[in-house]
Amino acid sequence: MKFAINYSPQAEKLWREGRIQVDLFKCPDWLDLVAQVGAIHDVYVHCALLTWRGELDDVDFDLLQRWLDTTETQVINTHFALALSDFAPGSRITPEAVVEKALRVLSPLCERFGAENIVIENLPYPAPAASWEESPLPAVVDPSVITEVVHRLGCGLLLDIAHAIRACEGSGRADVKAYLNALPVHALRELHVVGILPEPDDEGIRHDHFAMTAADWAMTEWALEQIRAGAWREPETMAFEYGGVGERFAWRSEAAVIAEQAPRLYQLAKSV
Repeated sequence: MKFAINYSPQAEKLWREGRIQVDLFKCPDWLDLVAQVGAIHDVYVHCALLTWRGELDDVDFDLLQRWLDTTETQVINTHFALALSDFAPGSRITPEAVVEKALRVLSPLCERFGAENIVIENLPYPAPAASWEESPLPAVVDPSVITEVVHRLGCGLLLDIAHAIRACEGSGRADVKAYLNALPVHALRELHVVGILPEPDDEGIRHDHFAMTAADWAMTEWALEQIRAGAWREPETMAFEYGGVGERFAWRSEAAVIAEQAPRLYQLAKSV
């Protein structure tokens, strides 16, 4: 299993100094940044695609193919979200209706690239009002819905552990491990790990993309145990989603955190 980390200038500096080992730098789908990072190291692209509000209607298929052809990108990722506005007014929105809508939305991607080259990423719940124009439906974090979509499309799962924890907290599910095991882990292609703030904000949300805490380490180590035991499929990549570029990450890309936590995660990835 390869170890990846969000690209940041801090991570690049630590890698150049030999203080961290990285198989891949993970980059957002920004042309200039992907070219810049790809010139110095193997890189793969994490797309901003969302399966809602018509956002997949005008996807640049040629650009997605470019990522597959010119970088270490192995799969096209999408974030699994559907909202009330995705359905006709007055519609009865059942889990089955959400599955059918997801299949229609994702089918063009699967037809173009092959379902085996598409992964859907589980989202947190609820969505922070400041970051999202509309809240995703609760059904999009239902493991049975996600499993049915993966099964019927034949696509893979990008499992974000922090998102799963937040989905459990936001939907009143007490057993995170049971929730994770109920997801289609037999189709696991990529694993994301990162820390969550211990305390919730004014909306009751514990935000992620922070340094790993003791609880985050415990859950990550448990997840790796499931992979070693064969209970979950071994993913091709495990990504540490701490740090990054731009205003969103400038204040949470501390070199000291990366220097301390990336080597431990690298060893965990290589222990599988």
